[in-house]
Amino acid sequence: MNVWNIALFEFKRYFKWKQEIISIVLMFAGICFSMVWPHLKAALDKDYQVAVMGDFAPPKLSGFQFSVVSPSTKAEVLKNIGETWHAVIEIEGKGEQERLQLTVKEKASWQAKLKTSLQNWQQERQIASLPLTDLQRKQITELPDIKTVMLKPEKDDKNEKGRTLVSGALLFLLTIGIFSGFGYLFTGITSEKQNRVTEQLLTLITPAQWIEGKILGISLFCFKTMFSYGLLFFLFIQGVAVISDKPEVSLPIGAFELLTTILFVILGMLLVNSFMAAFAATIDDPNHSSRSIMMFLPAIPVGLAYSGIDNAEGMMMQVLSIFPLTSFAAMPLRMAHTDVPMWQWFLSVTLLVACLWWFKSAATRVFTMGIRMYGKEPSWKQLAETFFFPVKHH
Repeated sequence: MNVWNIALFEFKRYFKWKQEIISIVLMFAGICFSMVWPHLKAALDKDYQVAVMGDFAPPKLSGFQFSVVSPSTKAEVLKNIGETWHAVIEIEGKGEQERLQLTVKEKASWQAKLKTSLQNWQQERQIASLPLTDLQRKQITELPDIKTVMLKPEKDDKNEKGRTLVSGALLFLLTIGIFSGFGYLFTGITSEKQNRVTEQLLTLITPAQWIEGKILGISLFCFKTMFSYGLLFFLFIQGVAVISDKPEVSLPIGAFELLTTILFVILGMLLVNSFMAAFAATIDDPNHSSRSIMMFLPAIPVGLAYSGIDNAEGMMMQVLSIFPLTSFAAMPLRMAHTDVPMWQWFLSVTLLVACLWWFKSAATRVFTMGIRMYGKEPSWKQLAETFFFPVKHH
């Protein structure tokens, strides 16, 4: 009961309805702005006026207005560059000596887009002028087709775009959850030490109840934050699909993969917050301690999992999805991209649960030692001995 009371206290300590509503409103405002901005920018951006000298069809490029002018007006057009015209295109030479010339007043960022388009346009004109058959011209301009035969057909509900979207969203939410727990655990525990409330609390509860309640309460808050952001992200994707007249977006994973993702995220966040709660208790002064950087270590598994997405079937991703300190991030990503043998799934879950149980016990020992120390921090040797070897504290 004490653990649950502490958990509810820690959750309510940081969960404020007013702040939550303001955050949601600001996120919706940001989403709406990001959707409207491209259209507003397109409406406000002026078209660059480009004069084309010669008897040839100018290219088409968004943001640029091409106008064919007579070569006899070249002197007048060049005189008005920077005012009436932004650029002038003309072709010098003939046949193999033909060359495209672009005249501008001064260097500007929009010229890179124009140059790339003109290069492709001129290349197409040069290929079209060569004495080639239709088949030869097609072979030059089009990439060859490669026939792919899969002995095991890919599941219909696992499209590549959807899997990439799910992977990116999961990594984003995990990062939010980890840094939410980092911020609240770090500030909460270090402030309690500095305000000397430890003695009063330890007369009412045990260190084990204290850290378990903190881990559970902050983890609940992290899950709430991840769920809120995840729901807004999903609604944003659905809104984009509706505006673009595209089919509604659905999760490209099955029920088992979804439940697995939820299970691994819950276990992973409990594991991460156990580490951060224990380590925060060993920091005496957060403004001067060099150990604060160690609180960022839980972000490493997310980075490792991200590095292996491009080869979900590879050995590295298999190891990461089974190793308990990285499996909470790697296994959901791997299952979203490929089939995972059930024995590997069971092994991964078993190791993660066992690691969480051991980690909680070790974190409790470190928390018990660190929360009672004032004016100094435990040495690295003391940390290692307390973390890896059960000892009795008097």
